[in-house]
Amino acid sequence: MRVGIIGLGQSGKSSLFYSMTGQPPDPPSGRPHRRLGVAKIPEPRVELIAKLDGSKKTSYPEITFIDPEGFPADASKSLSGEMLGMAREADLLTLVVRAFGNPAVMHPRGTVDPHRDLDSSFADLIIQDLAVLEGRLKKIRKDYERGKKEFRRELEAAEKAVAALEDDKFLIQVPFNNVEKQDLAALELLTMKDGIVAWNVDEDAEFGSGGRGVEPNVKEICDKRGWGAGAASLAIETEIMEMEATDRPDFLKDLGIEKTIQERLLTAIYKRLGLITFFTGGPVEAAARPVPTGTSAYDAAGKVHRDIQKGFIRAEVMGFDDLNEHGSVEAVRKAGKYRLEKKEYTVQDGDIIHFRFNV
Repeated sequence: MRVGIIGLGQSGKSSLFYSMTGQPPDPPSGRPHRRLGVAKIPEPRVELIAKLDGSKKTSYPEITFIDPEGFPADASKSLSGEMLGMAREADLLTLVVRAFGNPAVMHPRGTVDPHRDLDSSFADLIIQDLAVLEGRLKKIRKDYERGKKEFRRELEAAEKAVAALEDDKFLIQVPFNNVEKQDLAALELLTMKDGIVAWNVDEDAEFGSGGRGVEPNVKEICDKRGWGAGAASLAIETEIMEMEATDRPDFLKDLGIEKTIQERLLTAIYKRLGLITFFTGGPVEAAARPVPTGTSAYDAAGKVHRDIQKGFIRAEVMGFDDLNEHGSVEAVRKAGKYRLEKKEYTVQDGDIIHFRFNV
């Protein structure tokens, strides 16, 4: 899973990256470059599995965050190829919008206007997708007109996408069928990606869990695009990240913050990407493994190891709640809650799976 952090310079992009990954900003170099950092998703269920199985190692789901250079200050300038390339690698985009007024932090456009910046950032994404689609359309129209009728399907999908963008819609809102989605997938269009707006507010704002601090009209604008939105003071989140872990609970309580941006955003990303978690255990490793909702046992086996998928025989499955209730695998068996499933079985959140396979 890869999440791209986008937005204007001085919006708080680097602070969000630090808050999510614990990786501090690099010293200024004068040259844009990609930064990658990893955040582990808290998953307490795997800890119980590790304890019961006596696992030597515990593995958690991970999200890789990509922090490219910011949008250009001049709205008339196009986004850089390097920034676009990084954003296109992402499964989900997080747009940081500056809504704090600290005069000591210069705004690249001279004044703080979060609604202006939100609108221009959304417009930039649409413009970039239109440029990609129009370039592709030019080529496939020529091929189609020369008699290559196999391009008709892609041509129609691209024309449908252009019409939606020209109507100021994000493509994630457009009801493409599976074939159309497949035809457009190779273009890595930015507005086909899910997204979350991080509204970076003043330190004294009310910004606790549940998105407080985001004005209702901002939520409406983001809903219209098919994106989520939430608020945080990334200045405070940076302070939290720099604290000793033992000092954090009292600090959060004093400020009325129920969950940090790291906890809230990781949960939101997981949910918006439609992911669930299944578990594997054993004396060597207990692991929490994310997969899309609707994943088959056969495909889940491939997430563990290709050889397991190749030699798949059966999946031995029990639910985490059953293991938690009965306390051991043997007790789950005696309760009749341990079962064998075929490769077509649809994995459920909380499933603990042992794959039988033969290589």
